[in-house]
Amino acid sequence: MTVGFAVQVSAFVLSSLFALFRLPDAVRGRNRSIFFCMVLIAVSTGLSLPVFYEFIDPLLGGMNLANLLLRYSLYGVFVILGLRGAAAFGAEWSRRLIVGPVGLVVLGVIAVLTAGFFAASDIPETSTGLLDYGDQVTVEVYGMLGRLYPAYVAACVCAPALAAARNPRYRTPHRLGSGLFGTGLAVVVAFTAMALVMDLGVFMVLLPFSAVILVVSGLAVMWISNRLQLRRPKRSPLADRYENVK
Repeated sequence: MTVGFAVQVSAFVLSSLFALFRLPDAVRGRNRSIFFCMVLIAVSTGLSLPVFYEFIDPLLGGMNLANLLLRYSLYGVFVILGLRGAAAFGAEWSRRLIVGPVGLVVLGVIAVLTAGFFAASDIPETSTGLLDYGDQVTVEVYGMLGRLYPAYVAACVCAPALAAARNPRYRTPHRLGSGLFGTGLAVVVAFTAMALVMDLGVFMVLLPFSAVILVVSGLAVMWISNRLQLRRPKRSPLADRYENVK
């Protein structure tokens, strides 16, 4: 097993487990958006693995529609993470950049272009990650578009998250969770920027899936901390904010 594949599997397992842990809260109506976010992350990471992709894509017609599903799942993930993160860290400017006029235009344009370049590509047979079609310009642009929107949202939220990690008013577990969350988003931004100008080799897999592990770990740390805090009579005055991401 290569390091890259191990990181992919780890990201899938971690996001799937956290989704399962969040299921009881979702059934009770608590923070369902984060549960659905974890499900979408699990779907996205799962479809990056041949064992799932090569089973699911033929069910969709065998024309790599599963890859398009992966892309749009990621867009959904970052809409949720962006909005919940902006609310949690008190970054109203981030929320406006994500769901304000500019953010909606960015999402709409990228979503339409993603579908357009997918349709323009000659990808008739199932290929995990479209690796068999990497020599097509349309496939390259399609892959780049799939990274741009996550990077845009990550850039809007990583700074407030990292600032919260340094804020002494927050409890230590929340600072740790914020730090992991913000670092994961920063990795998304750095990865996208580097992928535009250089061949990253194995880091094309290591960086994005390491970012998934960091983001999910951050959310898990904050959720566990909140559950423990709810058992205590005294509650931090800032804890309610974190309800938005837990």
